[in-house]
Amino acid sequence: MRSGEFYSKGKFLLSGEYFVLYGAKALAVPLKFGQRMLVHEISRPGILEWETYVLDKIWFTARLRLKDMTILDSSDQKTAFFIRDLLKEGGKLQPELGLTSQGFSIRNNINFDIRWGLGSSSSLVSNLAYWLDVDPYALYRSSFQGSGYDVFCARASQPIIYQLKDKHHEIHEVYFKPAFADHLFFIYLGRKQDSQESVRKFMAQPFKDDQIILKVSNLTDALVNAADFEDFLSVMRLHEETISAAIGLPVVKQETFPDFNGEIKSLGAWGGDFVMAVTEMNQEEVRKYFAGKGMTVIFTWDEIIY
Repeated sequence: MRSGEFYSKGKFLLSGEYFVLYGAKALAVPLKFGQRMLVHEISRPGILEWETYVLDKIWFTARLRLKDMTILDSSDQKTAFFIRDLLKEGGKLQPELGLTSQGFSIRNNINFDIRWGLGSSSSLVSNLAYWLDVDPYALYRSSFQGSGYDVFCARASQPIIYQLKDKHHEIHEVYFKPAFADHLFFIYLGRKQDSQESVRKFMAQPFKDDQIILKVSNLTDALVNAADFEDFLSVMRLHEETISAAIGLPVVKQETFPDFNGEIKSLGAWGGDFVMAVTEMNQEEVRKYFAGKGMTVIFTWDEIIY
């Protein structure tokens, strides 16, 4: 381990929701929001002092003993247990962590509202993995049930196509910024989604339909390669309908925004966090429409996509 500065980005999953767990291709984009981790050695042997700031305000503090990962004190027990368990798993991959006589101070700075679900956990895993010099995917899989796409997206310099094949992952960076990107908007619904709980519920219902997996993969490719605005809208609509029929949940546009002039796509786990709206309306009209629904956290492509 070493002192240093580590930065990982947040993410949006634009396509492949849920079915990436069964091998479907997923399109993910890194965001301008993320988490910065600063590590310094301190003069307290074997002690880890931890601070997390959210939007420059202290959110969590703790002290741990590295030898046995004992929590000496913390401002929130649940968060302390999460970090301790993550460090324990990191120690299995990097035994020097528990054997070190060094002391460390770790300060995390998250520059987005963590209620937005943009990847505070995955960016933390990525940063810890790079600090410990271990495989980020191995650290992620030790503690989470998801596909792991978000850990790879955290370090990506451009959008990625992510796919799991026989428990192995394939990642390909792709160019994806549609010519009509100024007609894409990202809206926070205000329904914080527990992604791990969503994964558990989905995986508890055995699913095996190779045709659906292939269709979702083809739609992901089609989304990346859409020739024009109308083609993109058509692919979005078909993707939403396909996922809706397969998991038995309503399409978000029909459920919440039936009068919207354009298409709306769920992002990540259905039912929470953000949606992507594609419309020919201008930005002022879009903001007015969603404000009428009580939603005021709205980003353009250039404001949020890396």
